[in-house]
Amino acid sequence: MKNIFILAIFSLFLSCSNYQKLLKSEDFDQKYESAINYYNDADYSRALPLLEDLLSAFKGSSRSEDVYYYYIYTNFYLGDYYNASYHFKNFSKTFFSSKKSEEMAFMAAYCFYLDSPDYNFDQTNTYNAISELELFISEYPNSDRKSEAVSLIEDLNKKLEEKELDIAKLYYKTGKYKASLYAFNSFIEKYPNSSHQEEVLYIQTKAYFELAKNSIEEKKKLRIKEFIFAYQNFILTYPDSNYLKEIKSLKDEL
Repeated sequence: MKNIFILAIFSLFLSCSNYQKLLKSEDFDQKYESAINYYNDADYSRALPLLEDLLSAFKGSSRSEDVYYYYIYTNFYLGDYYNASYHFKNFSKTFFSSKKSEEMAFMAAYCFYLDSPDYNFDQTNTYNAISELELFISEYPNSDRKSEAVSLIEDLNKKLEEKELDIAKLYYKTGKYKASLYAFNSFIEKYPNSSHQEEVLYIQTKAYFELAKNSIEEKKKLRIKEFIFAYQNFILTYPDSNYLKEIKSLKDEL
């Protein structure tokens, strides 16, 4: 057992030593072959330094496109979506007549999609991802990847939908009823087919109730009128809602 362990350590040392020699080597054909082997074996952390060297070594040669292609995807598989996205976009500019241009354009947008955070965080990357995917669809309207791009946009829009709903609900929970109503109205306009519509109208009606209940006397009549309108809209839209009993009880309180 001890001998096997020593042999494993020795093999690892030898492997590292050979890799270091390869990094320093000026045999670029050998570097290229090794880089592709590492790439195919999914050993991207070893492939990347070799491919970085080859970018300049093969610049302007017949291999430059392939080297750049593998370099970009190596960054992608290592999870560096920011860097990969930049190079996916740059690939089409550098090799504008390449058959891979459409693939590169899609992957650039897809990197933005993968870099989009959970809806609880800032959604700048989500908006950027939608823009990039829409740009891809515009530039390649007949692409086989169009349906996937559309599906990704829908997924991103759901994330924005969740974000806006979360903000509106937070306004309501913290007693900022006017702000919540503005946010809910905006949500309804933006996402008319949302699966959250019933919940939105329910909380919106409660926000109108809170405004009416806590209103100063000179505005109370108007606030009650606004609540009644929201109340009637809700019961007409969702006559079988589980929220109906609670909504009706609010009317009795005013």
